[in-house]
Amino acid sequence: MADGNQIPARSLRAEANSSLDEAIRKLEAGAGEDLAVDLGSGRIARADSPRGNEGLLQRLRGHKMLLALASGGADLSRLKGITRELQVAPAVREILDAAARKA
Repeated sequence: MADGNQIPARSLRAEANSSLDEAIRKLEAGAGEDLAVDLGSGRIARADSPRGNEGLLQRLRGHKMLLALASGGADLSRLKGITRELQVAPAVREILDAAARKA
């Protein structure tokens, strides 16, 4: 561009620098600056939402829970003895029902 108006380039790293568990530990300790988290299958999570690191931490916790539910490794025993009805979104209810049937 001859007039000097250039858009500054930002380098994006293609590889993650933290595993899921490591990233959660870092974020909980308040040391999660510039994390790139490997979610598997070529997916990388970063704190690029308006909620920043807090939003990333919640997304990673949710991702970890879904992985545990999918693998059958989630402890759902505390949900079986609840006397009152849980108030959850229909999509969440569907996931919990499927996990309970699997357990």
